[in-house]
Amino acid sequence: MSLWLTDTVLRGPLLGSILMSLCTALVGAITLMRKKALIGETLSHATFPGVAIGMLIAGYNFPNKEGLTFVCILLGAFISALCAQFFIEKLLKYREKSDVALCYILASFLGAGVLLVSFIQQAHAIWYRTIQVFFYGQAATMTDFHVVIYAVLSLCVCFVITLLYRPIKAVCFDPVFSQAIGIKKNWVFQILSVLLSLAIVIGIRCAGVVLITGMLIAPAIVSRCLTKRFSSFLIVSSCVGVISSALGNYITTIPVNSGLSLHYIPTGPSTVMVASILAFLALLLSSRKGLLPKLFRRWKFQKNCLLENLLKAIWKESTVNFKHILKWNLATPWMVFYALKKLAHQGWILKEKGIYRLTDDGNKKAAYIVRLHRLWELYLAQNLGGAVEHIHHSAEEMEHLITPDIEAKLTKVLFNPTKDPHKQPIPSKELL
Repeated sequence: MSLWLTDTVLRGPLLGSILMSLCTALVGAITLMRKKALIGETLSHATFPGVAIGMLIAGYNFPNKEGLTFVCILLGAFISALCAQFFIEKLLKYREKSDVALCYILASFLGAGVLLVSFIQQAHAIWYRTIQVFFYGQAATMTDFHVVIYAVLSLCVCFVITLLYRPIKAVCFDPVFSQAIGIKKNWVFQILSVLLSLAIVIGIRCAGVVLITGMLIAPAIVSRCLTKRFSSFLIVSSCVGVISSALGNYITTIPVNSGLSLHYIPTGPSTVMVASILAFLALLLSSRKGLLPKLFRRWKFQKNCLLENLLKAIWKESTVNFKHILKWNLATPWMVFYALKKLAHQGWILKEKGIYRLTDDGNKKAAYIVRLHRLWELYLAQNLGGAVEHIHHSAEEMEHLITPDIEAKLTKVLFNPTKDPHKQPIPSKELL
């Protein structure tokens, strides 16, 4: 680790990428919470003409001064992003849809930037190569000077977010309420717009105009899958951004053999790819919103429904065999076989000579399921005015979801009934 901080070649890219990721992750999390993620893509491309104009100003007025050139380009990109936001707001006031406004501004500003860059390419090839650094990103050539500039800008972003944390939280979750308690939401929105433009400008030197949106959104996606509180959301998002930058820089030090020679992966794209992979894993494995845990919970619920339906069916029939179960059950034979094995393992059914019957515990469990089913039918018919012939299907679904607390409330509301709407007896709770 000490080598990364002492080596001038490694220190600039590492610290610059970390500062960039910290800033973009914080602002990107707020942007995602406001459901304005697509505006980041528009503004990143809208900075391109500003980069070209900044290069022209610096090239003609400050030749051979790399520091002033860098500042001019950042300033030009920042002003260009602010102009893009201004025109987006104007288009929205003219009742244009948000996607139309964003696409129009993106295409217009990017087209203007390409025209300017094509002129620069023909007239000043060296300036053109400098502009390409900002379009595709080139973190590997960052120096301590870039780190100082990024540190100042990142501190400004963090300071503003910390200072306005409560107003930002209020306008993100409930703009109407925030205005009612005296928060000037329009001013907060304007400040957030400036912060978004600043975060994008900070990131284009490292990740480029094309890829900077990934560092805005990917850490926020990971954080949203892992957290519930807004403060934790911001902290985790910034941590994911920092980790992505650190891993991205480490990957760039690993040579890749292409068969002819050794090559190194660019820092910006590798950082974005690490963040994207972390976002993919979070969407896949997160316990809150992950696809695999969600599929597992669905499978577990379906399995529980099958077990309870089998218990209820055997309770009504007294004894059944495997072929009889397959006639009325829509599950596959192997699922039914597994469910019967599970019920036998839990001690709810017994199998004797191919015939299944309930044990005492299984009989109580099945009677309780039937009780929930018939209580819900009676509630639908008596309290909600549901037609008797249409309430069975709803009860078939709800019997698996009713908790003991809800069952107690239903019993109280219905005055401990003994008959369902079909005049069938409701198993008594005292006998279970």
